[in-house]
Amino acid sequence: CQIDAGELRKVLINGAETAVYFLVFVLSFSRAMYVAASLKPINTDIFIRMHDGAFRYFGGMPEECVYDQTKLVVIDEIAREITVNQRFNEYATVAGFDIHACRGYDPESKGKVEAGVKYVKNNCFYAQEFATEQSMHEYLADWLTKANNRTHGTTGKVPKEVSLYRSSLICCIPNRFDFLPSSLKSNIPV
Repeated sequence: CQIDAGELRKVLINGAETAVYFLVFVLSFSRAMYVAASLKPINTDIFIRMHDGAFRYFGGMPEECVYDQTKLVVIDEIAREITVNQRFNEYATVAGFDIHACRGYDPESKGKVEAGVKYVKNNCFYAQEFATEQSMHEYLADWLTKANNRTHGTTGKVPKEVSLYRSSLICCIPNRFDFLPSSLKSNIPV
């Protein structure tokens, strides 16, 4: 799974121009996508909640998640020795997936999700107006259903119909995320 963050300013919510911060998750084989959005800048707690929401949406989690050099994952890198965000690393370890951080300034190493961020900006949120934050999340859920049922431009296949859609996921165990503190579970989109 490749993960990348995006931000779109001037989205109209309740008549006010608002910044929307989002994460795009793309399963590498099927190109199935999940998008989590927030009106607050993404911190470690929100980042973890967004991952949990993605894993629930996909019905499991990948063995490995690929990231760029975001401070939410990589605190420092010296000669490819990476210092990982301790709280996020604890989450990944307990959840059971490996963190793969790309080399700095190398967006091609996670090109599947780079295109996904552009797609979300230009197709999902662009020129949209929402009455409330809740209506934005409802619109996003509907948009994801359409996005995952369209013919993908690169693969020529419908992500939801790819026969190995779930094969790259670790077994989906409903209580797998019970280790999260209740403060993190309370806002997880289901």
